[in-house]
Amino acid sequence: MKRIALITGASSGMGKRFCFEIDKLGLDEIWGVALKTDEVEKMATDLKTPFKFFDLDLTKEESFSSLEEELKKENIVIDWLVNASGYGKFGRYDEINIPAQLGMIDLNCKALTHLTLIALPFMQTGGRIVEIASIAAFQPIPYLAVYGASKAYVLSYSRALNHELKSRKISVSCLCPYWTKTPFFDRATKTNSKQQVVTKYVAMYDPDKVVKAGMKGAKKRKEVILYGFISKIQTFFVKLMPHRFVMWVWERQQKFKKKYKDR
Repeated sequence: MKRIALITGASSGMGKRFCFEIDKLGLDEIWGVALKTDEVEKMATDLKTPFKFFDLDLTKEESFSSLEEELKKENIVIDWLVNASGYGKFGRYDEINIPAQLGMIDLNCKALTHLTLIALPFMQTGGRIVEIASIAAFQPIPYLAVYGASKAYVLSYSRALNHELKSRKISVSCLCPYWTKTPFFDRATKTNSKQQVVTKYVAMYDPDKVVKAGMKGAKKRKEVILYGFISKIQTFFVKLMPHRFVMWVWERQQKFKKKYKDR
């Protein structure tokens, strides 16, 4: 029986870094799912573990049927599932086109759920799932409204599923990064906005350190994983404060009232 890791968003960002961290575990194969980039072929040679890549768009239903068929073909056990696919967009509701807003829900929520449900029949006692959310999951965020809401879904789903799977001794850890230096921003900032929407980043974390913290927490079967002092202190206070006040602080920090005088 072949023991594998299944990682989405594997061609870049934190998904790629999870591939290299899981490479240290000595599994039989790593299966990566993402849209193909120039980095994929190099990854296959750099990883010590055999790397099987699936060039799939997880916003399309047929991608899941294709992947499920591949899983059924082989005698495999999924030891690790990492859902790292996702994207965000910065801007007011009328600056982000409707397909992009619905696409965030499709990829960040629906695809993550679908992939998890497909993978679970192939997981056994001791399996680990890492769902990647965001600090944005803990509060409503004007001008990142859909992105923040999608990550709140991931956090809630992960915690509830972790409880449901206790009888199978499979753990679900939700990694909630703060601002992290990845290609996320290349896509997030490309909208119809005539200005830079988010201009103040209190901290920008190293993705390698965030992923290492994610792996460490998942090995310990932690339900929610935060990395960095600012992440932890912000999350603590957001739980105590009214969300109306939290949104007011965010607006003041980013000077949205000045940027959006016409609202």
